[in-house]
Amino acid sequence: MSLLDGEEIKIQKKPNGKWGIFLKLNGNDDLIDIGRELKTEEMAEGWVDTTECNNLVDQFITKYRK
Repeated sequence: MSLLDGEEIKIQKKPNGKWGIFLKLNGNDDLIDIGRELKTEEMAEGWVDTTECNNLVDQFITKYRK
C-alpha cells in the first residue's frame, strides 16, 4: 500500500449497520468508499491488514489520487 503523509484508511459504521472501509487521499475532501463491508469493527480492522485490502487500496489510489 502506498499511502502518502496525510492519507489514511478509515473504518466507519455505515447507515446499514455494517462497517465500511474508506480511503482519505490528499486532494480529495470526501472519503472514498472502497466497497467493502464487514459485520463488526473488529473484522474490519483485521481485514485492513490483508493483502486483498492492500491491493484494493492501491487500485483506488491509482484511480483517485490527484
